[in-house]
Amino acid sequence: MSHYAPPEFPENLKCLNLPLRCWCIFELSNTNHPPEISVESPIVHSGEGFEAQLVCIVHGESQPEVLWYRDTMQLDTTERRIMESRGSRHTLVIRKVHRSDFGNYTCVADNQLGKTRKSVQLTGKPNVAKFSSASRGQSRDSYNISWAVKSLSPIEEYKLLFRRLPDSPSSPEDGHPQPLHHQSQRKLPGKENRTYVAGYVSGFGYGRQFIDRRTDWRDVILPANPIQSPGVQSMSYVIRGLEPAQNYEAKVQARNRYGWSPISEPFTFQTADADMTYPERPQSAGTFNENEIRDLGIRIYSSTSDMGAATVAPPLTYTSLLMILLLLIFTFLS
Repeated sequence: MSHYAPPEFPENLKCLNLPLRCWCIFELSNTNHPPEISVESPIVHSGEGFEAQLVCIVHGESQPEVLWYRDTMQLDTTERRIMESRGSRHTLVIRKVHRSDFGNYTCVADNQLGKTRKSVQLTGKPNVAKFSSASRGQSRDSYNISWAVKSLSPIEEYKLLFRRLPDSPSSPEDGHPQPLHHQSQRKLPGKENRTYVAGYVSGFGYGRQFIDRRTDWRDVILPANPIQSPGVQSMSYVIRGLEPAQNYEAKVQARNRYGWSPISEPFTFQTADADMTYPERPQSAGTFNENEIRDLGIRIYSSTSDMGAATVAPPLTYTSLLMILLLLIFTFLS
């Protein structure tokens, strides 16, 4: 068996000269495509005075040239701006970030087969908040919800959205908060949480359709704690006026001087079917309480009380009570 390539055939076409037959193999080259780029994070959060690192990963058979752009302007290395390359990892390092550094950056990889680019956004806005409270509350009509958010600038305010989850999955809910002006304000007397709208039902003519407004989104704007330092900042809020043994859904956003964070993932919690109560401390055997002492007609005056006011002595044991009775009897007989 031998290999040969006829002169009129391409170089990547090889044939096997076997008895009675000829096999030709066309070898495909894996270098006929432009570089491939992926970014470590499409959004990089930072703050003024901090360091930011924008990273892109470049793959290609031939070594591509990697350039960084800010909008349409190619970036050069400066005292605050450094470009590092370690293997396929290319990093744009920005030291002591200024407000003017926030914006869109592009990583461009170029070789003789083509050019590829990926974008990275540098922002000073907060990260997405994450809820930290327990999923089941301890009260029937309220819930203490808490969350934390990472921001390198102080948080100024939060927007908390919550709603009661529909009882039936077939309820007409799109799962997204609606602006308040989209909610109907027409309500019938005595039906605070119910709204009726006119509609046509096939075969039955016109009628009124019941819409349960208890599942509408409600929002609360909360001022942030001003004494928290940049970094992970936390917040809690007690939601009142809830219904017992019901499932609720909440989302939250945070705002600093650069704008609002993306809205958080939905968080589901449940109110209790009964308030959590603690049992009363049992009374020790052989001890009388205040009412029982008053029923015996015994009144003791404290020598240390102001203005000679009468006070009831602390609980007495059987032995102490017996001694008091004997003393009274001795006094009466004498």
